[in-house]
Amino acid sequence: MKNLLLCTFTCIFLVACGGSSSTDDKTQTEKVPTPDKEDSATDKELDPSKIHDVVPNVDYKNASGIINDINFENHQNGAYTAALFKSDFNNEWGKITGRANIVERNGSQQLAITHPKDHYKQGISGGKKLTEYNELYFSYQITFGKNYDFSMGGKLPGLAGLNSDIDKKPDGCKTVGQDDGFSLRSMFRENGRAIGYFYHQDKTNKCGDEIDYQHEGKNFSFKREKTYLIEQYVKINDANQKNGIVTIYVNGFKVLEKTDMTFSENGKYAINYQYFQLWHGGNSNDWAVDRDSTGYLDHVVLSTKPISYSK
Repeated sequence: MKNLLLCTFTCIFLVACGGSSSTDDKTQTEKVPTPDKEDSATDKELDPSKIHDVVPNVDYKNASGIINDINFENHQNGAYTAALFKSDFNNEWGKITGRANIVERNGSQQLAITHPKDHYKQGISGGKKLTEYNELYFSYQITFGKNYDFSMGGKLPGLAGLNSDIDKKPDGCKTVGQDDGFSLRSMFRENGRAIGYFYHQDKTNKCGDEIDYQHEGKNFSFKREKTYLIEQYVKINDANQKNGIVTIYVNGFKVLEKTDMTFSENGKYAINYQYFQLWHGGNSNDWAVDRDSTGYLDHVVLSTKPISYSK
């Protein structure tokens, strides 16, 4: 009886003084540390169901790590010429085979690439040499227009590495042998299905290996009239090791990751090339679009840090 009275008195005293008889209660009242958001582009946790609807808010002018941000704010509406393409991107080579224009959309100037009806390989394509990096982030914003025909598919931008000792690029359905380089573009396929399209030392296909983007356990597909911030992270493998990394994010969500890649067998080169492309194909008329189809591009960015997600 004395023990019961003592216990009751102790509990009443602790409550009256703001104490607690439970360690769980104490844990609940402790202040939770604020996550480190140094590399985060957004202030709120992303909702996976909003991958098609919410583009991460990036401060391109002040974000740390940005090496280069190609946007089109200084251009007037009108034709986008091959000369402008070369000047903006500092291309080693580049061509515009479709119709290219600067247009104002949603308060910003964007590059509109139109693939003409009944044609394939009509769009924009360029490549440029980069300073060599062992790891690098590459991103761009893209919107497929209201009447866009995905057809059988088409090419999207990506990072690459070229061996300067050989006159060969890792694309075009060519065999890639030891230290022949790598390219890590993406593609859209039928109905907007998104894939990684990779040439690398261990590829098994005649052309690039195709790896589906995945979101919430399902294949991911682009939708028309939705804006996507696509960000690619590449880390070169150590010499003679299969530990190269390629990761792709869409609107801040990881949709593809490979951590066992061989990009250079002997470490002769690193990430040193950028493809900027938007065109249909394929090498036959089966890839042609059945109507004029326009895609919109903006903020083509190279960075040493992620811009659309937190590390």
